[in-house]
Amino acid sequence: MSEARDLLGRYLRQRAELGDAELVLERHSTADVRGLLSTHAPVTRTSLTAGLSPDPSRAVDAPAAAPAGRGYVRPGRPSAEALSVDSTRATGEGAGSGGRTIPTVTLGEMKPGVDAPARGATADEILALPVLDAVRDTALGCPRCGLAKTRRHVVFGEGDPSADVMVVGEAPGADEDASGRPFVGRAGKLLDLLLASVGSPRDSVYICNVLKCRPPGNRNPAPDEVEACSPYLLKQVELVRPKVILAFGNFAAHTLLGTDLSMGKLRGKDHAFRGVPVIPTYHPAALLRNPGWVRAVWDDLQRFRAIAARA
Repeated sequence: MSEARDLLGRYLRQRAELGDAELVLERHSTADVRGLLSTHAPVTRTSLTAGLSPDPSRAVDAPAAAPAGRGYVRPGRPSAEALSVDSTRATGEGAGSGGRTIPTVTLGEMKPGVDAPARGATADEILALPVLDAVRDTALGCPRCGLAKTRRHVVFGEGDPSADVMVVGEAPGADEDASGRPFVGRAGKLLDLLLASVGSPRDSVYICNVLKCRPPGNRNPAPDEVEACSPYLLKQVELVRPKVILAFGNFAAHTLLGTDLSMGKLRGKDHAFRGVPVIPTYHPAALLRNPGWVRAVWDDLQRFRAIAARA
């Protein structure tokens, strides 16, 4: 029973994420629908899938439904209050012209940060995914570390999927967790200015983080969280195939370069990840706290511009 209910929960979350406001259950009565949503009624896998279909007028494919330039957002399991049944909706030209009345399920507000799927993809399964959309879909419901229990949104990444430049940060902050987009707070605005200053505006690059979920209180990523999330980043690099990578912050540089050297020792030297030049530099959030590092980042960006021009 729990497996079937999990299947229903995942399906409803997916349809809500794709923008569907309601679902049409063509072969169920209103009583059947209420039974399926009841915590006490028996549920089978067949009963969940046999008559469950999205509203035909709102049918969309997953890639097209994602907001432009954004990663997917993962709400949690629907609460009882979030699901309602409407038995008055009619199909056809209208209820008075031969249309038939069918029940619909309205997808209401979802509770964030709860009930990730019981099993996530293994690192090998993630690394075997063939396209970026598949990696994003897998990351959307990832339960591979404890951050799945506290996040509001998975912040997968955004930008040109065939960009020459990839920007890698450390982890989402509060603004990113709220919006599902990387680098949208104060540090994000500074990043936009830095990129524009070297001829790589935000919409021309691909931006992501080592972690796809926010560590509570904006603390540093824990080693097990970095290990759990790294396959997503490695696959993003492989599929985007950038010509140069800007690694902002220690965790981005350490993850890509397999080192624990300080940023001061990494800067200004030649580095590469699987043949792709990597330019490590200070994170924009660090610049907001330490304005004295702005000159160092400017120097790193000039190095980046020279390498990008040759790539």
